[in-house]
Amino acid sequence: MKKFCVFACALIAALSAAFTGGCTKTESHRASYDISCEYSDGLLIGSETVSFYNFTENSFKCLKFNLYGNAFRKGAKYSPISEQYKRRAYYSGESYGETLVENVCSEGKELKFEVCGEDMNILKVELEKELFPEERAAVTIDFKVKLANVISRTGVNAETVNLGNFYPVLCGIENGAFYECVYYSSGDPFFSDCADYNVKFSVDNKFVVAASGETIDKTDSGNKAVYTFSLKNARSFALVISEKFNVITDVTTGVTINYYYYKDASPEKSLKTAVEAIKFFGETYGEYPYKTFSVVETKFIQGGMEYPGLVYVSDELEEAAYREVVVHETAHQWWMAVVGNNETECGFLDEGLAEYSVIVFYDAHKEYGFTREQLVSSCEKTYKNFCTVYDKLYGKKDTSMTRSLKDFSSEYEYVNIAYVKPCLMYDAVRTGMGDAKFFGCLKKYYSTYKFLNAAPQDLSGVFEKAGTGAQEILEAFFAGKEVM
Repeated sequence: MKKFCVFACALIAALSAAFTGGCTKTESHRASYDISCEYSDGLLIGSETVSFYNFTENSFKCLKFNLYGNAFRKGAKYSPISEQYKRRAYYSGESYGETLVENVCSEGKELKFEVCGEDMNILKVELEKELFPEERAAVTIDFKVKLANVISRTGVNAETVNLGNFYPVLCGIENGAFYECVYYSSGDPFFSDCADYNVKFSVDNKFVVAASGETIDKTDSGNKAVYTFSLKNARSFALVISEKFNVITDVTTGVTINYYYYKDASPEKSLKTAVEAIKFFGETYGEYPYKTFSVVETKFIQGGMEYPGLVYVSDELEEAAYREVVVHETAHQWWMAVVGNNETECGFLDEGLAEYSVIVFYDAHKEYGFTREQLVSSCEKTYKNFCTVYDKLYGKKDTSMTRSLKDFSSEYEYVNIAYVKPCLMYDAVRTGMGDAKFFGCLKKYYSTYKFLNAAPQDLSGVFEKAGTGAQEILEAFFAGKEVM
C-alpha cells in the first residue's frame, strides 16, 4: 500500500521549481479457489471451494481462513481505519460490515466450523480426517459479506465498490502452521500463499468490472452480467466495480494493461506510466508473470493498494503524486505479488523495495523530473525529522525494522520505518557494491523466491553470496543499529 508522504518534500520542490514457507512453484502443489459470487446493493453472496495441498512436514486436523470482512463489524476489537482517517473514510457516518459463514462442507458432508481468533477474524474448519503431508483436502464454504459504506480496501463508496479481501482466505503457512492475521489499521495486515483462482462474478450489467485476473468469459442474462476470471499463482484476488468507469488498454508490452478511470483528466498519461513501469521492472528485476494488469482509479484514503494483477490508485491525488503511486503499486507486482512476505511481521520487505523501486524508475526516466539524488536526499530529511520527533517524544527511538504491525505506535512511525528507512538502506548498499552487483542481487532474489514467501534473512542471504559486505549493512538496518 502506498502511503503518500515519503517523497512529499521532493515533489513539492520539483513542482515549485524466519522461515521461508509458502507456495510451491508446481501447480499440483498449490491451493486452488473456485469462487462463485453475486453482488447487489452492498451485499455479496458467495460460495467457494478451496482445495489445500499440505506442503508442510506437519499434519492438520483443521483448516484456517482469514475473514477480513469481519474487521468492519460493530464491536470489532481493532479498527481497520486509523483514528486520523475515520471521518474521511466513513463519509456518510457510522457504518458496519461483516462476513457471515453459513455452511461448510466437504464431498457433500457438513463439517464443523467456528468463527474465532483474536478479533473474530478466523474461520476454523474441522476436517473429517487428519491431513498428512503431501495430501490434499477440499472444503466448500457458503458465505455472505455485508459491505460497510466506507472508503477502504473493502467497502461501498460514492464512486466505486472496492472488493479487496472479500472472501475467506486461507491463512498463510509460517513455521509449519497457519498464521492468523489481525486487521491492524497501520500497514497491510496480510499474509498468504499462492493459489490458482477461478472466479465467477455476477453483477448488474450497469457496472463495469475491473478484476485481478484474465477475463475468460462474459455472458448477459437479463439485467445481469456474469464474468468468469482466471488467475494462476497469485496470493489473492480483487475486484473493483463502478457505473462510471471508462477503460483504455495497452498491449505493447505483451501484457494486457487496462486502466479504469472516471475522474482522471489525463488518462493516457496514467496508462503510459503503468506501461513504462511494467516494462522497466520486467527488465530490471524479472518478467511480469501474469497475462493482465489493471490500474484502477478509485476512492481510497491512502495513496493506493496492491493486489496481484490489480492496483488501486486514489482519485484524490494530484497529477505528480498520482503517477508516483502508479509506479509504486506496479512495483508491488514484483515485491508482494510474486516475492511474498509476511506483511504483518515484516512489512518493510515489500513496501521498502516497492518504494525504492520508485527511485530507480524515476532515475531511469528523467522526463518525470526527479533524480535519485533528489529523492534520496528527501528521504534523509524525512527520516532525520522522524528521529528528532521521536527522541523528543519518548526520549529514545526504536528504528528496528523487523517488528509486527502491532508494535508501531502510529502510521507516522510505520511509514518512516517501512518506506523511508529502507530507501536509505538500499541506496547505501547500492552505492557500496555498484549498480551491476546490486541489481544482479535483486534479480537473484526475485528468481529465487518467485511465488514463495521470503524473510529478511533470505534477502540478506542473497546479498551475502555477492561477497561485498552488503549483508552486514542490511542486517544493521534491520536491527536498528545502522550508522547514518
